[in-house]
Amino acid sequence: MYVCVCRAVTDRQIREAAMRGARTLRDLRRELGIARECGSCAACARDCLRAAHAAPTASASSRQSCVA
Repeated sequence: MYVCVCRAVTDRQIREAAMRGARTLRDLRRELGIARECGSCAACARDCLRAAHAAPTASASSRQSCVA
């Protein structure tokens, strides 16, 4: 699903960025451009990033959504 409509960034891209080492919203902003326009995606992007790091494996995180 789209997390950042302004930059067309999906939850999958956020999970992939987390696997490459993104740990903070600042990392996502630098790598994907998250929350640079309107900022309304910041909370969801942060939740997706936390979920990606909390997932036990990469394959499990690809099936898990960051939005309840």
